[in-house]
Amino acid sequence: MKKKIIDVKDLSINFNFNNQLVKAVNGSSFTINEGECFSIVGESGSGKSVTAMSMMRLLKENSNTHIAGQIKYNNKDILRLNEKELSDIRGKKISMIFQEPMTSLNPLHTIKKQIKECIIDLDNTDKKIINLLNEVGIEDANERLNFYPHQLSGGQRQRVMIAMAIANKPDLLIADEPTTALDVTIQKQILDLLNGLRRKFKMSLLLITHDLSIVKKIADKVAVMEKGKIVEQGSTNKIFKSPSHPYTLKLINSKPTLKKFKSKSNHVILKTENLNIKYKIKDSFFNKRKVFFHAVKKLNLEIKEGQTLGIVGESGSGKSSLALALLKLINSDGQFFYNGLEISKLKERDFRPFRKNIQIIFQDPFASLSPRLTIEKIISEGLEIHRKELSAKDISVLTGDILEKVGLDKTMLSRYPHEFSGGQRQRIAIARALILEPKLIILDEPTSALDMTVQKQIVDLLLKLQQELSLTYVFISHDLKIVRALSDEIMVMKSGEVVERGAAEKIFLNPKNNYTKNLINSAFI
Repeated sequence: MKKKIIDVKDLSINFNFNNQLVKAVNGSSFTINEGECFSIVGESGSGKSVTAMSMMRLLKENSNTHIAGQIKYNNKDILRLNEKELSDIRGKKISMIFQEPMTSLNPLHTIKKQIKECIIDLDNTDKKIINLLNEVGIEDANERLNFYPHQLSGGQRQRVMIAMAIANKPDLLIADEPTTALDVTIQKQILDLLNGLRRKFKMSLLLITHDLSIVKKIADKVAVMEKGKIVEQGSTNKIFKSPSHPYTLKLINSKPTLKKFKSKSNHVILKTENLNIKYKIKDSFFNKRKVFFHAVKKLNLEIKEGQTLGIVGESGSGKSSLALALLKLINSDGQFFYNGLEISKLKERDFRPFRKNIQIIFQDPFASLSPRLTIEKIISEGLEIHRKELSAKDISVLTGDILEKVGLDKTMLSRYPHEFSGGQRQRIAIARALILEPKLIILDEPTSALDMTVQKQIVDLLLKLQQELSLTYVFISHDLKIVRALSDEIMVMKSGEVVERGAAEKIFLNPKNNYTKNLINSAFI
């Protein structure tokens, strides 16, 4: 019989928020055994992260927070330990890595100093730190000891966080959405690393995630949480093969719907010729040579009306730079054409009329929606600039109509962005883009911040709107499952260059380039 590392019984966590009782966790019970990967899955707000934080006692019990139940480690109830007893467990026997490593690492200290703070036995510290960095796959560990977090990539920063977490060989490592902010290839590397370390050190792993493909890959057991309750738990194989709860079934079936219609138009709506984008990274000083970073190199593309071009590649491949250049939000060289008219050389005053025809939807709707404006003001703002002939009443009617078109109720118009969920905010961003009746919409990672079930809803909405309104999409993402669902054609970018292009199914079923093959193999884990 396997040794129990963590035994959670009837865990309940309530928050008093604006004089309302919020049951974040409601009577949850589960056990994590030695060397086991246990995963908690569910949508945002289901109670996953709150459960994990309570296991490290990172939630302070006070008049607004009430925690009940038991969390036993080695037959000691973590919820009843004093601070000294807790310090012997926290970071030593139970460690945690968080979703966004840049916010977890101190930007003012080197990675050497930050890892050193986690090590109990300080004999031969430098050697131990180098060994830890080698263990987590940081190349040239010797040279990177004195690096600061901003000098590392996202994947390297997450590896440093893992090095800090395993410094004292804990019995349990809690990983809270450890790959959400990473590219698909880096996601796969981090997951393989966590799984390898778990096996090597016989360590237990608690994986918190909303991505079921990750769970299917490495978890031994799964608990499914909905609205603070564990609605189903069991072996990974059993949960995926024969789920018994409707919510589990909903999560498993939340794959995006594949596009089933084709545009018959041969009219080219957008075209680029030898597009180059460079960023100055060093100014000239006393006639020294200017240094540039070449983000996009001699890029040529054509998009036909009513089609979706999916642009994929890792961070730094030039995807978002291309989107910003097409909207003339950054400078570029070369030519691009809209409906046969060259717009690349137009001054801002002359380009302004084209802005209503070319709209963009960003990755994070909360960051792109003004918190000071009501939804009505946010959506109608474009009309006030581009449709000055409309009366206030006409604008109000159009705003309500477009909100209903994206699946929200017009009674919500007086609310502010913070009063909506992530999926609702993205629908508002779509409504804001649609109200000007554009022909071309650029979507820059519009689903990466959303749960899988909400992703499916947004993809279904985008497909419905495209078919109804004959919209043309440029869809930028590193999530190949979403790209495959939406796209007619796919363009794969690496280091600013196009390495492969073709029909979506052809690219997915028979990729030619090794980089494309690696992306696809990493995506369907």
